Amino acid sequence: MKIQFLQKEIWFKNRKYIVLTPTFHTKDIFACEFDKDMFIIFGNQQSLQYLACVLLIGADHRDKIIYLTNIEKDLPIHLHRFSHTKKNNELVFLHHSQQLNTHQWKDLRQKVHQQKGRVRSFELNPRKFSDLDYDDYTRFHYEENNDKIFIKRDFDTLFIIGSKIVFEYASGLFEPLSRTGAGSFLRTFGHENFHLYPFTLNTQGLCVDYYDKALWNKHLKDSE
Repeated sequence: MKIQFLQKEIWFKNRKYIVLTPTFHTKDIFACEFDKDMFIIFGNQQSLQYLACVLLIGADHRDKIIYLTNIEKDLPIHLHRFSHTKKNNELVFLHHSQQLNTHQWKDLRQKVHQQKGRVRSFELNPRKFSDLDYDDYTRFHYEENNDKIFIKRDFDTLFIIGSKIVFEYASGLFEPLSRTGAGSFLRTFGHENFHLYPFTLNTQGLCVDYYDKALWNKHLKDSE
């Protein structure tokens, strides 16, 4: 699967940040806080595959910040019950080693929007880690394992911060959901989801859910 980004080099407070912003469609991606420190990312078939690829890029490019721009500002009405607010959140993926001060994100984000950047293409297989079994995930169940996803929310942005292996393994949950989500909805009219509990801190939670706005709207019209 080929996806493209604009690569931008931003100098901010005497430090250079390399930021990737997508050229692909991101308006079918939604992110919200369901409960305190419990977060949900929604996507349809294509956007879940994009997100799997984003995680793979984050795994292999620890020097880059991946910032998903052009996301809708508000959640669709179907998702209001999953969130404290009606606002959608932008998404930022980055490696632990970046040590980004998220309190500075508002100013850094402004600089990102002001720069044009150059096109970067990536060829990725969103299914690369989709065939892992229980034994592969065992390492994440041990308390001494520090390979975890840390989640923080600032300035209507959800920061997904992790390491190479945790991004790789987590990517394997997105692509299968992209293939089975629509069929599950048509059978039960419920959204299929995966909880990423093995990859998150005990005090946090992250869930990825299948959501297709056109499909859900069609169901509502058909049921009237």
